[in-house]
Amino acid sequence: MSASKDWLPHPRAEQLNMAKIWYTILDAKKTPWSIPADVLSGFQTAISSAGTILGQLTSPERTSVITAEANRIFGDLTARMRFIKDRYLKEPPLEPEDFVSLLLSIPDNSRTPRGEPRAQMTAEIRRSGTDMLILAYKYAEGTEHLADPHTDVSKQVRWGVLPPHGDAPAGTDMAKAPDGPLELPNAIDTRRRTDIINFPVGSSGKTAYFCIRLHNGKSGYGPWCPLFQAVIP
Repeated sequence: MSASKDWLPHPRAEQLNMAKIWYTILDAKKTPWSIPADVLSGFQTAISSAGTILGQLTSPERTSVITAEANRIFGDLTARMRFIKDRYLKEPPLEPEDFVSLLLSIPDNSRTPRGEPRAQMTAEIRRSGTDMLILAYKYAEGTEHLADPHTDVSKQVRWGVLPPHGDAPAGTDMAKAPDGPLELPNAIDTRRRTDIINFPVGSSGKTAYFCIRLHNGKSGYGPWCPLFQAVIP
């Protein structure tokens, strides 16, 4: 059964009429649209069978057997139409007027612009093992009403590690506490609800600093959350 917003009409007489229009156009355009002969011949046979059974459905002699046969035949016809549309009618060389003649909507190929996120994303820190922390992401308090699933599609997480006072930095450790997110040397993009951050062996006792912002999956970034920190177990 067709959905209410489906391109395929629901009444069977309209489905059959659309199929006949399609066949006439497809047969004329089979070469430029690269439609195989067996696809056309199978489609033609399905149209013929649908026309025959539709007449029987409106006959006083209609039976449950005829109804079941009609369901099968029109199921085959509409399956072929969906296949043809998905396989041959979605890309050039079709022109806008071709879609109109096929009783289809002209495709909108323009990209829908995504706005920049406005909410702030932060995280709850959880501990589960040595040299690791779990970030459970959540909206920063007071910004939940700004959440938008169309823009809040991904998160950028920056972090850095600061050794205890008096200890010399090792590897990528920071030399001082950060003043902002750009001073955090590590970064990931994520769409997860939680992430495990595995630190280098021997990081236990050091302080990890984090900062997070949302982005729309392209180039639109939201505001950074305030820096937050946790001691690595």
